[in-house]
Amino acid sequence: MKTQNLFLMVATLILGTSPVRAQYPWQYIETMFGRNPFSMDPAEAGGSLRQGMPNPQEQQSTRYPGVPTHQSLLEQIERYLDGSGKGNTCRGWRFFPAAPQRFMPYLDSIFVPGNTCAEPCGIIEQDAISSAAQQLKTRLSRIGLQYTATLSMNYTGLPQSMAGNRRDFPATNNVLNAMWYLVKDCDNSQGFFLSAEADWGQGIRYSERRRSAQNSVGSLSNPQGSIRGGHGVFIPNLALGYSCFNGKWTGMIGTIDTTDFLDQNAYSANWAGNLTNEAFNFNPTLPLEWANWGYLTAWQPTKNFYTMYATTGCNGSINHNPFPSISSNAWVHIGEIGLITENFFGLGPGIYRFQYTTTRYQGENGSGAAFNFQQQLGQNSHLGAFTRCGLMDEDAATVSTVRAAVTTGLVLQAPFRSTGWGSKANNDQMALGFFWERAARSAKPYNNKDEYGMELSAVVQLTPTFYLQPDVQYIFDPVYETARSGAVVLQLQGVFKF
Repeated sequence: MKTQNLFLMVATLILGTSPVRAQYPWQYIETMFGRNPFSMDPAEAGGSLRQGMPNPQEQQSTRYPGVPTHQSLLEQIERYLDGSGKGNTCRGWRFFPAAPQRFMPYLDSIFVPGNTCAEPCGIIEQDAISSAAQQLKTRLSRIGLQYTATLSMNYTGLPQSMAGNRRDFPATNNVLNAMWYLVKDCDNSQGFFLSAEADWGQGIRYSERRRSAQNSVGSLSNPQGSIRGGHGVFIPNLALGYSCFNGKWTGMIGTIDTTDFLDQNAYSANWAGNLTNEAFNFNPTLPLEWANWGYLTAWQPTKNFYTMYATTGCNGSINHNPFPSISSNAWVHIGEIGLITENFFGLGPGIYRFQYTTTRYQGENGSGAAFNFQQQLGQNSHLGAFTRCGLMDEDAATVSTVRAAVTTGLVLQAPFRSTGWGSKANNDQMALGFFWERAARSAKPYNNKDEYGMELSAVVQLTPTFYLQPDVQYIFDPVYETARSGAVVLQLQGVFKF
């Protein structure tokens, strides 16, 4: 309780407000990984959510990138505006609004984090840290700031002996993704926002830049998808955005991490909660750049179709002024078209994405194409499948060092019960994935051209904001390894996500 009081004291000093303790007639809304929303009475919501957000009318439920936001969640914003009277009395523009401007459903899942973090949990239903984190998140959303913070402690071990190579890799890995809604008009149809990402963390008693599990295994794929090799805090994304036409069109300009927006997949997109090998986080062949100056546009005219386009540099340095690196000889273009189905031949919802890229790097022009789909396997099933595949020519593959790749897998979400641990209201899931990567000519010298791998991962939610994720991988024929045909990689990470 002392930890909670200290956390609340800091939040009160920052925002100058105190928690509201009144009771309200509205109900909280929860989803199963963004799907199948359902209302919860206060007892089902759990103590941390009730304490951190005592007024359910303020709730903007958690979004899941790659899952179009359900209409009932979009209506939460309208109900809040109508119930507070702000939608009826406001004139002109509103600065730092408590609710963002409208976005179409798929774009909403990308550009709106939501202000809810305390998940109903059957093991520990309430704890001081989760309650305090939810209170802070609720208060900051009142001035237009929404975010997702991921703080993790990761241990990676290589059971097999490798002469001269390190075998254990403990590390801290932290990411903060934020959207700050700066100003919008009163009819909620357009507005400006600031998109930002901060990454920080380090290996414990080892250097992520020079020595990592990837280096020890000699693999083309990075088994520690959470590790990017940075020192201190670095900013891969800081851009100004604008949306209009009732959220049908969005544009951004600035330093952009394209992996935050393009190539999303509801079943395989994040090392914290999904499969951890970087081959599953995004398509290994696509030149999805980050920490580079660029532009991004997104257009969703209907709920069943969207398109995105991003163009960025590809030779920038982390935490450096991006302008000196801007060059027409180091530039990439990526377009993405997505088809959204609510019921694909009776299987349930699915999204099918096609991507095309052109590059200019080291004086050569390149191109390539990729495909990305997610599909629920049954109208009422908790089982889903994903696949990403891509093929680049050698010039385009110079950017990513991967010429061809296929990743695929099955994910069982909320696998065990209807309520409590393993239920639809938690982050619990099990995933099995396979990947194949072919090294590009730019990856030479290598010993194996083709690399294969498989991964089994699980998520066990312990508190409303904390879960454990055990993980095991086997990588066949690592491209840079000569002595062995494969390597086992064991991982365990604890993730605090709020």
